[in-house]
Amino acid sequence: MKSKHGLSQYRLNYAKGYAQSFLETVHKIEVMFQLSEQGAIESDIAERYISGNIAELDRNWDYFKSYIEQREDMR
Repeated sequence: MKSKHGLSQYRLNYAKGYAQSFLETVHKIEVMFQLSEQGAIESDIAERYISGNIAELDRNWDYFKSYIEQREDMR
């Protein structure tokens, strides 16, 4: 696959996928937060759910960076 600037379209597409996943995860966290604020769900359940999703964001951040980082061997 053609590369330029230390990137390729393949790697950029993966990075965009991770960015979309981040947005979806943040929306999930917001919904759970709102449900907890309204008393529709128990606080401890919301806390575990939110904490788990934040941990997932942390894990995926490293994968995202590996796709978006410029590589010298591709220039």
